[in-house]
Amino acid sequence: MKKLLGSIKHNSIVLVAIVGIVVSLLIRTNPYYLQMVMMCIVFAILASSLNIAVGLTGLSNLSHATFFGIGAFVAAILSTRFHVPFYINMVAGGLVAMSFGFLLGAPTLRLKGVFLALVTFAFGGAMRVIEMNWMSLTNGPMGIRNIDGAKIGSWVFSNMAYIYCALAILILTLYITDRIVKSKVGRAFFAIKYDETVAKSMGINITKYKIGAYVLSACLAGMAGAMYAHYVSYVSPDTVTMADSVTVLCMVVLGGSGTLVGPVIGAVILTLVPEIFRFAQLYRIVFVGVVMIVVLIARENNWWGTISNKLARKPKSVAEQEKWGGT
Repeated sequence: MKKLLGSIKHNSIVLVAIVGIVVSLLIRTNPYYLQMVMMCIVFAILASSLNIAVGLTGLSNLSHATFFGIGAFVAAILSTRFHVPFYINMVAGGLVAMSFGFLLGAPTLRLKGVFLALVTFAFGGAMRVIEMNWMSLTNGPMGIRNIDGAKIGSWVFSNMAYIYCALAILILTLYITDRIVKSKVGRAFFAIKYDETVAKSMGINITKYKIGAYVLSACLAGMAGAMYAHYVSYVSPDTVTMADSVTVLCMVVLGGSGTLVGPVIGAVILTLVPEIFRFAQLYRIVFVGVVMIVVLIARENNWWGTISNKLARKPKSVAEQEKWGGT
């Protein structure tokens, strides 16, 4: 029994799955709490998928929530106009978001730092303009209503089923991240993150790996967006905003970029705390700003790094990547 508990303790992915299932079972009779759990998992997927591009590869992205919105609109359009099944919509949402990830990544390969961040921000703004004005496709500001609920055959999803589906996407995202870090792809990502010139001199195809990071993170976000569209039965340009993209980036930084479960911890904190202090909703962005200032100061003094490494098990060097994750 001790050996089993020890194995679970050192397997972050299994631990996340167990916590998610146990918490959802404990609150299954309360719709409000179930909604909060769903939002925590959705933002955890967004933060964990963004972590692949930002945390592992060192790329900037201020429009990650846009891919979530793309997946949601794809599912909404296919469901309401063509009555395509839920599971196909999830795949389609991921694939379309992935193609937009390629469109974002390919032209921005030579950009770094603030310039790359500005381009990604502009991409998110451009997509929002399209969503607001392409009336025949997205129905503009009014959005798309009456999206069919998810079902497989004759089995219609309940709220608990949606939570388990979202949790499965989160576990998939964490598993993919874990496998990447333990492979040569992960070593290439880390090399690009820390010094592109050295990585290029080692024969690493920077173009391929940068585009791959954007494409993979976009695909996972798009799948989550497609699932969410069926869950809420309504999608509009306001489903996700540019502020959500910034918040997701804050979640990654707060939990520890480049770690396995750090972004999940950051997502839970920045989802629940503003909800607890709902009476001060107008000051939510102030709260996020204060938290980020404290975290950045802690990082500069190496306080947060020590805590984050212990909680999220971040590899201290490329050589330690084989020990990172579930072993």
